[in-house]
Amino acid sequence: MFADEAQVARDIEWISRAPTIVQPPSHVFDEGFWSCVAPTISPGYTGGHRIGFYYQWLVRQCIESHPKYQLVTEEIQVAKDGRTLGAVDFVVKNPAGELEHWEVAIKFYLAFDTDWHGPNAKDTLAKKYEKMVHQQLLLSESEAYQTQYPEFPIKHRKLLMQGRLYTNPFIPEPKIQFPSVTPESVSGNWCWPSQLPLTQQFYHLKRHQWLEAPRLEELEPFSLELPLTRAQHIIDEDGVRWFVVPESWPNCH
Repeated sequence: MFADEAQVARDIEWISRAPTIVQPPSHVFDEGFWSCVAPTISPGYTGGHRIGFYYQWLVRQCIESHPKYQLVTEEIQVAKDGRTLGAVDFVVKNPAGELEHWEVAIKFYLAFDTDWHGPNAKDTLAKKYEKMVHQQLLLSESEAYQTQYPEFPIKHRKLLMQGRLYTNPFIPEPKIQFPSVTPESVSGNWCWPSQLPLTQQFYHLKRHQWLEAPRLEELEPFSLELPLTRAQHIIDEDGVRWFVVPESWPNCH
């Protein structure tokens, strides 16, 4: 099991109060949605171990327990001439009876140079944001979608991108212009192994604990082993989350 009932409950509580990490000029998600998410006991999650799959499942639990929103369908494939163009994450009926197309994502990015980079340095927040806004959200406007799914006419398109953003406290803060991020999402630190404070106690976060961590006494102490070959997500004794990345990061891929 990827996440048990207790972890699922912690994570649903977290996503119900966590801000979106970007501030889009359009496709703004209605934060009031979270105030009416009914607290329910959800089963443990046994699906795919990619954190994006888990997050999408969590959002579905929130929609299905909501008294005013209704899940119409999810993950519907859009194709043209035998070629898949993409998939619509959710089609949701809002309290006004209108259909909304939701694209959702959970992301963790580290500030460096002129961009927010993924821990594996293979993607950036700017690229992900551009893809979601100018490709994925536009799927439901396409002729292919409207031909395949005339029963699901979309009135509104919403972007929900949550996660955590990390800065390195040991280097000058980079000036990242795009996209505009929510200040509250910048809540963690990152560093190279040579910068990791030796006076602090750290604990290892497994992938299913990246959204919300359990109590520190339930976590395994973290011991830095060199050379570090992949990014490690850890939490310190004060509850601050860190990423420790290889010395060659972000040029390690």
